[in-house]
Amino acid sequence: MLSEQEKYTAQFRKFLNNYAPISEDSFAKIMALVKLRNVRKGEFILQKGQTAKKILFICKGILISQWVDDEANVHIKNFFLEGNLAASTVSLLQATASSFGIECVEEGIVIEMNFQKYRQLIYEQDDLKNFYIAYLEQSWIVKNEKRQISFATQSATTRYLNFLKENPTLPARVSQWLIASYLGVTPTQLSRIRKDLKKGTPHQHM
Repeated sequence: MLSEQEKYTAQFRKFLNNYAPISEDSFAKIMALVKLRNVRKGEFILQKGQTAKKILFICKGILISQWVDDEANVHIKNFFLEGNLAASTVSLLQATASSFGIECVEEGIVIEMNFQKYRQLIYEQDDLKNFYIAYLEQSWIVKNEKRQISFATQSATTRYLNFLKENPTLPARVSQWLIASYLGVTPTQLSRIRKDLKKGTPHQHM
Protein backbone atom coordinates (compact mmCIF):
# COMPACT_ATOMS: atom_id res chain seq x y z
CA MET A 1 0.00 0.00 0.00
CA LEU A 2 1.30 3.45 -0.94
CA SER A 3 2.18 5.91 1.81
CA GLU A 4 0.54 9.34 1.76
CA GLN A 5 3.71 10.90 0.38
CA GLU A 6 3.99 8.29 -2.38
CA LYS A 7 0.32 8.77 -3.26
CA TYR A 8 0.66 12.54 -3.60
CA THR A 9 3.97 12.22 -5.48
CA ALA A 10 2.25 9.90 -7.98
CA GLN A 11 -0.64 12.36 -8.27
CA PHE A 12 1.80 15.20 -9.03
CA ARG A 13 3.65 13.14 -11.65
CA LYS A 14 0.39 12.18 -13.36
CA PHE A 15 -0.55 15.87 -13.52
CA LEU A 16 2.76 16.78 -15.22
CA ASN A 17 2.48 13.88 -17.66
CA ASN A 18 -1.02 14.97 -18.69
CA TYR A 19 0.61 17.92 -20.45
CA ALA A 20 3.94 16.43 -21.61
CA PRO A 21 5.92 13.23 -20.94
CA ILE A 22 8.36 13.82 -18.06
CA SER A 23 11.56 11.73 -17.73
CA GLU A 24 12.65 10.03 -14.50
CA ASP A 25 15.62 12.40 -14.33
CA SER A 26 13.52 15.55 -14.70
CA PHE A 27 10.95 14.35 -12.19
CA ALA A 28 13.66 13.54 -9.64
CA LYS A 29 15.10 17.03 -10.10
CA ILE A 30 11.75 18.74 -9.65
CA MET A 31 10.96 16.62 -6.57
CA ALA A 32 14.23 17.84 -5.02
CA LEU A 33 12.71 21.35 -5.03
CA VAL A 34 9.37 20.56 -3.44
CA LYS A 35 7.97 20.35 0.06
CA LEU A 36 4.76 18.61 1.09
CA ARG A 37 2.78 20.52 3.71
CA ASN A 38 -0.59 20.67 5.42
CA VAL A 39 -2.79 23.74 4.99
CA ARG A 40 -5.56 24.82 7.34
CA LYS A 41 -9.02 26.09 6.48
CA GLY A 42 -8.92 29.90 6.59
CA GLU A 43 -5.14 30.05 6.11
CA PHE A 44 -3.86 32.62 3.62
CA ILE A 45 -1.10 31.09 1.50
CA LEU A 46 -0.54 34.53 -0.02
CA GLN A 47 -1.80 37.91 1.14
CA LYS A 48 -2.86 40.59 -1.33
CA GLY A 49 0.08 42.99 -1.72
CA GLN A 50 2.72 40.34 -1.02
CA THR A 51 5.15 39.34 -3.75
CA ALA A 52 4.52 35.69 -4.63
CA LYS A 53 7.53 33.39 -4.47
CA LYS A 54 5.96 29.92 -4.53
CA ILE A 55 3.86 27.80 -6.83
CA LEU A 56 1.57 25.17 -5.32
CA PHE A 57 0.20 21.85 -6.47
CA ILE A 58 -2.98 20.90 -4.62
CA CYS A 59 -2.97 17.29 -3.47
CA LYS A 60 -6.07 17.66 -1.31
CA GLY A 61 -8.36 20.57 -0.46
CA ILE A 62 -9.54 23.79 -2.13
CA LEU A 63 -7.80 27.14 -2.53
CA ILE A 64 -9.36 30.33 -3.86
CA SER A 65 -7.87 33.51 -5.24
CA GLN A 66 -9.74 36.61 -4.06
CA TRP A 67 -9.54 40.34 -3.57
CA VAL A 68 -11.52 42.87 -1.55
CA ASP A 69 -12.74 46.11 -3.17
CA ASP A 70 -12.94 49.56 -1.56
CA GLU A 71 -16.41 48.78 -0.18
CA ALA A 72 -15.16 45.60 1.54
CA ASN A 73 -16.85 43.28 -0.98
CA VAL A 74 -14.96 40.02 -1.54
CA HIS A 75 -14.50 38.96 -5.17
CA ILE A 76 -13.56 35.38 -6.07
CA LYS A 77 -11.21 35.20 -9.03
CA ASN A 78 -10.60 31.45 -9.16
CA PHE A 79 -11.09 28.09 -7.47
CA PHE A 80 -8.14 25.68 -7.33
CA LEU A 81 -9.01 22.05 -6.62
CA GLU A 82 -7.09 18.81 -6.21
CA GLY A 83 -4.81 18.01 -9.10
CA ASN A 84 -4.20 21.62 -10.11
CA LEU A 85 -1.55 24.28 -9.66
CA ALA A 86 -2.28 27.50 -7.77
CA ALA A 87 -0.27 30.70 -7.89
CA SER A 88 -0.37 34.45 -8.41
CA THR A 89 1.19 34.12 -11.86
CA VAL A 90 1.69 37.80 -12.70
CA SER A 91 3.27 38.42 -9.30
CA LEU A 92 5.63 35.46 -9.82
CA LEU A 93 6.62 36.44 -13.35
CA GLN A 94 7.12 40.15 -12.67
CA ALA A 95 8.25 39.96 -9.02
CA THR A 96 5.56 42.50 -8.12
CA ALA A 97 2.92 42.73 -5.39
CA SER A 98 0.04 40.34 -5.94
CA SER A 99 -3.29 41.96 -6.79
CA PHE A 100 -5.13 39.19 -4.93
CA GLY A 101 -4.75 36.80 -2.02
CA ILE A 102 -4.85 33.00 -2.04
CA GLU A 103 -6.83 31.41 0.78
CA CYS A 104 -7.39 27.80 1.79
CA VAL A 105 -11.15 27.21 2.18
CA GLU A 106 -10.88 23.50 3.01
CA GLU A 107 -8.21 21.76 5.06
CA GLY A 108 -5.76 20.04 2.76
CA ILE A 109 -2.27 19.16 1.59
CA VAL A 110 -0.16 20.97 -1.01
CA ILE A 111 3.18 20.48 -2.72
CA GLU A 112 4.99 23.81 -2.77
CA MET A 113 8.09 24.86 -4.65
CA ASN A 114 10.16 27.98 -5.07
CA PHE A 115 9.17 29.47 -8.42
CA GLN A 116 12.60 30.82 -9.37
CA LYS A 117 14.28 27.44 -8.81
CA TYR A 118 11.42 25.72 -10.65
CA ARG A 119 11.74 28.14 -13.56
CA GLN A 120 15.50 27.66 -13.75
CA LEU A 121 14.96 23.90 -13.93
CA ILE A 122 12.44 24.38 -16.74
CA TYR A 123 15.10 26.20 -18.78
CA GLU A 124 17.51 23.29 -18.24
CA GLN A 125 15.11 20.39 -19.00
CA ASP A 126 13.34 20.33 -22.38
CA ASP A 127 10.56 18.00 -21.21
CA LEU A 128 9.70 20.35 -18.32
CA LYS A 129 9.78 23.27 -20.75
CA ASN A 130 7.26 21.40 -22.95
CA PHE A 131 5.07 20.84 -19.89
CA TYR A 132 5.26 24.51 -18.88
CA ILE A 133 4.25 25.79 -22.34
CA ALA A 134 1.38 23.29 -22.70
CA TYR A 135 0.14 24.03 -19.17
CA LEU A 136 0.16 27.81 -19.66
CA GLU A 137 -1.62 27.50 -23.00
CA GLN A 138 -4.37 25.21 -21.73
CA SER A 139 -4.89 26.38 -18.17
CA TRP A 140 -4.42 30.10 -18.53
CA ILE A 141 -4.82 31.29 -22.13
CA VAL A 142 -7.59 28.93 -23.29
CA LYS A 143 -9.40 28.77 -19.94
CA ASN A 144 -9.32 32.53 -19.35
CA GLU A 145 -10.58 33.29 -22.86
CA LYS A 146 -13.48 30.88 -22.38
CA ARG A 147 -14.39 32.58 -19.12
CA GLN A 148 -14.25 36.06 -20.67
CA ILE A 149 -16.49 34.95 -23.52
CA SER A 150 -18.95 33.28 -21.14
CA PHE A 151 -19.29 36.47 -19.07
CA ALA A 152 -19.85 38.54 -22.21
CA THR A 153 -22.31 36.24 -23.98
CA GLN A 154 -24.00 33.83 -21.54
CA SER A 155 -26.76 34.25 -19.00
CA ALA A 156 -25.99 33.67 -15.33
CA THR A 157 -27.98 30.42 -15.48
CA THR A 158 -25.86 29.11 -18.36
CA ARG A 159 -22.68 30.17 -16.56
CA TYR A 160 -23.82 28.28 -13.46
CA LEU A 161 -24.66 25.14 -15.44
CA ASN A 162 -21.26 25.22 -17.13
CA PHE A 163 -19.63 25.78 -13.74
CA LEU A 164 -21.40 22.67 -12.37
CA LYS A 165 -20.27 20.64 -15.38
CA GLU A 166 -16.63 21.60 -14.75
CA ASN A 167 -16.80 21.48 -10.93
CA PRO A 168 -19.53 18.98 -9.95
CA THR A 169 -18.33 18.52 -6.34
CA LEU A 170 -17.82 22.18 -5.44
CA PRO A 171 -21.37 23.20 -4.41
CA ALA A 172 -21.28 20.57 -1.64
CA ARG A 173 -17.85 21.70 -0.43
CA VAL A 174 -17.87 25.52 -0.37
CA SER A 175 -20.24 28.32 0.67
CA GLN A 176 -22.71 29.33 -2.03
CA TRP A 177 -21.69 32.98 -1.78
CA LEU A 178 -18.20 32.04 -3.01
CA ILE A 179 -19.70 30.47 -6.14
CA ALA A 180 -22.02 33.48 -6.60
CA SER A 181 -19.07 35.86 -6.40
CA TYR A 182 -17.10 33.81 -8.94
CA LEU A 183 -20.07 33.83 -11.33
CA GLY A 184 -20.60 37.57 -10.92
CA VAL A 185 -24.06 37.32 -9.32
CA THR A 186 -25.43 37.99 -5.85
CA PRO A 187 -26.15 35.08 -3.47
CA THR A 188 -29.89 35.88 -3.85
CA GLN A 189 -29.66 35.62 -7.64
CA LEU A 190 -27.81 32.29 -7.35
CA SER A 191 -30.45 31.00 -4.94
CA ARG A 192 -33.18 31.88 -7.47
CA ILE A 193 -31.26 30.18 -10.29
CA ARG A 194 -30.89 26.99 -8.22
CA LYS A 195 -34.62 27.02 -7.29
CA ASP A 196 -35.62 27.48 -10.95
CA LEU A 197 -33.37 24.62 -12.01
CA LYS A 198 -34.87 22.33 -9.35
CA LYS A 199 -38.34 23.17 -10.67
CA GLY A 200 -37.13 22.37 -14.18
CA THR A 201 -38.04 25.83 -15.47
CA PRO A 202 -34.77 27.82 -15.54
CA HIS A 203 -35.10 31.54 -16.17
CA GLN A 204 -32.28 33.18 -18.06
CA HIS A 205 -31.02 35.41 -15.25
CA MET A 206 -28.48 37.95 -16.42
